[in-house]
Amino acid sequence: MDDSERNSFVLEIVKKLQTDNISPDEHDPVVLERYFNFAATELKIEISAVKEIVNEAFLYLKMQQTTDIDPVKEGDRFAAGFS
Repeated sequence: MDDSERNSFVLEIVKKLQTDNISPDEHDPVVLERYFNFAATELKIEISAVKEIVNEAFLYLKMQQTTDIDPVKEGDRFAAGFS
């Protein structure tokens, strides 16, 4: 998967999290599993990458709420793993 595709997946998960009104600080394993399953089944993300990409979506949400910088475009400034 290239960086553009990965970022697209992160943004799709972010949209779902926002629609579901999920806190970026969510740690409930049951809730997280719902988004791991969404990523794997709906977005067809490889199982080996699902947790990392979902976690990036939560990080993106968190960064969005604490700064006016777009984390996808400027994530390297924060070593956030976004390209």
